[in-house]
Amino acid sequence: MDDNDCEVLLLSQRERHALWLEIQRSASKAEAGEALHRHDVSEGDFAKEFPDLAKVVQLLPD
Repeated sequence: MDDNDCEVLLLSQRERHALWLEIQRSASKAEAGEALHRHDVSEGDFAKEFPDLAKVVQLLPD
């Protein structure tokens, strides 16, 4: 098993909510990517920890 499989995204409940809110308010994939960068969250971690929200981002325009 790969060591990365066991990693958990360590964000406080407040940080998780702030990220969720920024992603919900994003008008494009670029804005969502900027939010991930501000919160220091990789796209892989985001998809793993927020799968439903990641689907919403996929529907955003480039």
